[in-house]
Amino acid sequence: MKKKMKKKKNILLSLLLAGSLLFTGCSGGDEPEATTDSKTYVTVTDDSGAVVTDENGEPVTSVVGEQPEELELNVGFIYSGAAEGNAASEIFEAARGESERVLNAKTCYIENVLVSQFEQATAALVEQGCNVIVSTDARFANAIYDEALSNKKVQFVSFGGTQSLANLACFQGETYKSSYVCGLAAAYNSDSNILGVVADPSVLSVYSVINGFALGAKELTESQTDVRVNWAWGNKDSETMSAIDDLISQGCDVIFTATYSNFAVKYCEMKGIKVIGMAYNMPELAPERYLTGCFNNLNIFLIDVLRSFRYDTDPVEIYRGGIKEGAVRLVEVSEKSKEGTKEITEKLYQICLENKAAVFSGEIKDTNGEIRVAKGKTLSKEDICSINWLDSSVKSENFFTQPNTEPVPSDLTIHRSSPQGAESTTDGE
Repeated sequence: MKKKMKKKKNILLSLLLAGSLLFTGCSGGDEPEATTDSKTYVTVTDDSGAVVTDENGEPVTSVVGEQPEELELNVGFIYSGAAEGNAASEIFEAARGESERVLNAKTCYIENVLVSQFEQATAALVEQGCNVIVSTDARFANAIYDEALSNKKVQFVSFGGTQSLANLACFQGETYKSSYVCGLAAAYNSDSNILGVVADPSVLSVYSVINGFALGAKELTESQTDVRVNWAWGNKDSETMSAIDDLISQGCDVIFTATYSNFAVKYCEMKGIKVIGMAYNMPELAPERYLTGCFNNLNIFLIDVLRSFRYDTDPVEIYRGGIKEGAVRLVEVSEKSKEGTKEITEKLYQICLENKAAVFSGEIKDTNGEIRVAKGKTLSKEDICSINWLDSSVKSENFFTQPNTEPVPSDLTIHRSSPQGAESTTDGE
């Protein structure tokens, strides 16, 4: 990718100089010919509209004819599940709609794609004119890296990826701080002091999300914190039901759904259990029983990186954004939560917003009593993302996950429906 200017992005036209400059002799002799500078100059601004200046504080200018040609964005999204009914996909759908509105991009998607089908899905989208491919699942990270190596003329965006290229940008939401705040809200609203977590192994950095929740609860209940974790695939409703039923039987009266399954939240509502979910629309999914929730705000990154592709500037290669950057957000605390919930969660949220919350600071032990973070030490962001252990407050862990021996492949239909819910038109049927 060409490197035009470190201070990116759009060039807003503002005429500085256009016209002719006459030069005449001082005394005698032939008059020199008049010369004309017919170029139109512009000031260069960043996305906020501020004028970019050089090292001397002077405005940076550019000739209009030299501005980078805008790329017409044709963006193809690849989903591992359905575009609707899945909290993660629905957030990407919202971002897809935002890219159409803000950048006038053309978008489409293929849903229910297996990892083994990623190459085929990419080829189908590129054949239909897509010059940007967005992977929406961390399980596609290796596959999209290979595709980016093979398709240098196509730009790629990887959710959950850790290896970037000139044509591959990666991003991850730091959800552990928001789950930390959610853990405090859960502990404050629990009467049994037993908190449940139903977790999907495919959720990005799921161990850091669960541990963040447990450590947030510890802020209130300290050594008395009791968390029970049950694992279930988010796209398997029967597993999710069994996992939640088991948590309820253990005495859990608040359940955190560390899964992108909308069904998990709805089932807690149906069972009359207080629930905190990883979904932006918690009030809609569980109006009577939700306490709060957290979700990735993908618009922040995706619009920025697509704009950089449009103007041929350098995107962030690997982006890890959290509460402070607005890349992860909290759902407003329910009015049905205990009095005082909003106040204590807002206080902890503010600490996170100011980047003063050292969530993974020692001493922290795992379920086997092994010290994972020494006293006085704090894990780096990279180490937090790679956590594969559970905090000592987790008193039980059960697995309801079953191997999927007969995965159903996608038919690779390309959908061009509006993210706002207009009727779908498809290719390849």
